[in-house]
Amino acid sequence: MTEQEQLTRILTLVELTNSRLDQLDRDIRETNQRIEKENQETKQRIEATNQRIEEEVKRWDERFFNLVKEQGQTARTIIITAASVVVLSPVLGAVVELVEKFVIK
Repeated sequence: MTEQEQLTRILTLVELTNSRLDQLDRDIRETNQRIEKENQETKQRIEATNQRIEEEVKRWDERFFNLVKEQGQTARTIIITAASVVVLSPVLGAVVELVEKFVIK
């Protein structure tokens, strides 16, 4: 093989190597772009999930508040009813005695 042929062969190998390096460089850029896109999509999904969780927590807080409020109203009604019975029992007993006296006479 002559020196010219060797140089031509070396030049061909260098061109092939450069071509492969260029292809690898393109592949790396495409991979980086794909990873960046997937990263952004993942961040958006996480943000959307966090937003849904916040909204659900607010709804549950409101439900709990309303439940406590309703239980408080029910407890107050029970206490008022019980107090009324305790207070009005003697009065009702006296009214019954008066009615009996009027009915008997």
